[in-house]
Amino acid sequence: VVVTGSSSGIGEGIVKLFSILGANVVVTGRKAQDVQRVAKEIQELSPKKLKPLEVVGDLTKTSDINNLLNSTVKTFGKIDVLVNNAGIYPKTNITQTDVLSVWDQIFAVDLRAVVELIHRSVPHLEKTNGTIIDISSILAIAPVNFSLAYPAAKAGLDMLTKILALELGPKGIRVNTINPGVIHGRDPPSPLEVLAQKSAPLGRVGQPLDIARAVAFLASTDAHFITGANVVVDGGLVYNAGVLNTLIADYPIEDYKAVAKSRDFTGKVILVTGSSSGIGEGIVKLFSILGANVVVTGRKAQDVQRVAKEVQELSPLKLKPLEVVGDLTKTSDVNNLIDSTVKTFGKIDVLVNNAGIYPQTNITQTDLLSVWDQVFGVDLRAVVELIHRSVPHLEKTNGTIIDISSIAAIAPTKFMLAYAPAKAGMDMLTRILALELGPKGIRVNTV
Repeated sequence: VVVTGSSSGIGEGIVKLFSILGANVVVTGRKAQDVQRVAKEIQELSPKKLKPLEVVGDLTKTSDINNLLNSTVKTFGKIDVLVNNAGIYPKTNITQTDVLSVWDQIFAVDLRAVVELIHRSVPHLEKTNGTIIDISSILAIAPVNFSLAYPAAKAGLDMLTKILALELGPKGIRVNTINPGVIHGRDPPSPLEVLAQKSAPLGRVGQPLDIARAVAFLASTDAHFITGANVVVDGGLVYNAGVLNTLIADYPIEDYKAVAKSRDFTGKVILVTGSSSGIGEGIVKLFSILGANVVVTGRKAQDVQRVAKEVQELSPLKLKPLEVVGDLTKTSDVNNLIDSTVKTFGKIDVLVNNAGIYPQTNITQTDLLSVWDQVFGVDLRAVVELIHRSVPHLEKTNGTIIDISSIAAIAPTKFMLAYAPAKAGMDMLTRILALELGPKGIRVNTV
């Protein structure tokens, strides 16, 4: 795993987590002293005490890029993951006298060096079906008036990621971007961190481990069908200006180590709508394998029974799932689903709103409004009612809500007149609920 800018900050957190997870890592930066310090700490964290490769260099120099990649391949024989994290972010505005000089510096490090690194890495990543993860910023999405060059460079990085996902996908290489919010660097907190505390629905600024977890996910097989994505990791900062909350220090190293067990859902209760077939069936099966108590629900009793039987066999402890047959457009069935879950398992930890219908629709068909009402009834209104009823239970467990949307919400098609707007509405619902429920300790996200 090669992580640029890994001698401090976010990059340091990323290499530490990968080392804990068993990888051979490359620590690189411009200052030898910092590289040596991080490398020493990383070797101690490695379960097998694997010695990291230390490379000091300047990524704006072609010779240093060549040395970084050649040394990596010479030492480890391959490259599986390239994380483009190195970046600089001096303040800039259009009227300052040295704007072009600073602009050139930022684009050289934050964008051009990434292009050159990827260009040189592709032959190696193709051999390993490797992955590229670019560390961008929420400023690529929500610009600020005190930083002219940095957001522009990061917006370019986001688009570079999407284009490379198209180009490199056929070669077996996935390319994704993470857009961090404000991440705590060192004490005392900067004025920007203090300001960010007032803005994030989850009530704090981020820590390097928050970003490292997302990187590890994108590099794992759990993300093997994700490419060209922008994963925003910011506590909801991009959407809101809110209340003042306390700044916390970085997570202790034990929390880094605990990530190795983060897929253990023993004792958790997972409710997945539309789980009697398709995507929902796959979700409950995986959660069952990971130790959770699951609820299998759908409209057809025969399908619910079949999946429940298979799910119980997959459970390491042969945990019996709860079977609930119902129609989510009926309030009585929604209430029965929630009440039965809590009565059986005592709580709800995760609500996955997966149920949906997607009949083709167009503006000229005679039954358009009837079909429109059906789609919105299942795909959006039922989700609102389910969440409304679930919040008191999820608040008790610091639970999470995951809404299953569609790329149709982003890239519309002409034969999905009702489905695409319903899913776009779900995407916005998720963002609004992230603001509202974050202070209650409930995270809300969309897939």
